[in-house]
Amino acid sequence: MHFGWKALDWLASTTPVTSFGAPGFAIRKHSFADPDLRVDLKGKTVVVTGASRGLGKSVAEILAARGANLVLVARDGAKLDELAHGLGPTASKIIALPADLSSLDAVRGLAERIARQASKVDVLIHNAGILPLERMTTVDGLDVAFATNVLSGFLLTSLLGPNLAAAQHARVVHVTSGGMYLTKLDLDVLEGRVATYDGVVAYAQTKRAQVILSEMWAEELAPIGATSNTVHPGWAETEGVEKSLPRFHKLMRAVLRSSAEGADTIAWLAASPEVEGITGKLFFDREARRTHVVPWTRSSPAERQALFDRCAELTGVDARTGD
Repeated sequence: MHFGWKALDWLASTTPVTSFGAPGFAIRKHSFADPDLRVDLKGKTVVVTGASRGLGKSVAEILAARGANLVLVARDGAKLDELAHGLGPTASKIIALPADLSSLDAVRGLAERIARQASKVDVLIHNAGILPLERMTTVDGLDVAFATNVLSGFLLTSLLGPNLAAAQHARVVHVTSGGMYLTKLDLDVLEGRVATYDGVVAYAQTKRAQVILSEMWAEELAPIGATSNTVHPGWAETEGVEKSLPRFHKLMRAVLRSSAEGADTIAWLAASPEVEGITGKLFFDREARRTHVVPWTRSSPAERQALFDRCAELTGVDARTGD
């Protein structure tokens, strides 16, 4: 990056508003190398969860334009079909699979359907997420944010292990949020065992958990040649933000990124040769970033292992073998 753009990047990074919002992206995109996403994805199978709207939809559009075979997952089957129809002329093959990712049985069924449709999965993008405004539990009796944002990705990655292995150089991408930066993992809060429920706090916990688990998945997936990374998309203008954080949306709307801008680094991690073999990192605007800004958000090795073990226990899967 030219020194002048470096200086502007530093200035933009001095506040979350300028860094996470549209101004930060406008500055940093000048350092992006066009060939990083000018790639041919024909023959590559990409699974995108939460694909019917927002970031997931934009990621699907970016990757479809590069010829990828897409497996699109979301709760709303009608929206998925509409998206698949719109992408038809560009993507090589599109499969729409409606599924409620808050249900562990639904995730298991989804994994079976994906495996039947695609012998290999080159990229698995965990984008689906929910920020509940009040306490909600799933059919399995679990906190809905924990089940949707964390357990679904954990279970799906586990069950698709053979398909990731078949791709030889597969990539797993977890979409996190800047909300995790001021949060330390707390399993009680993560699972909703609190006296007073706060949806924003619960969401931040799930996003911190995603970062930790992605780092651990990097080690788990290394033997099959797959990578695992997280991506912070910045503050983007999406339907989910508008509905879940109405006051934030109203206050920050003028500086929010477009959905396509928020999706840029997600698609870059999925497709760019620049990140081939890189694993266990957190990316923001196409650069690896630190996962902590204050020391008290760090978890001990024992706490990290407790998270992984708890997810394995609740999903009933041995993540190391996919059994």
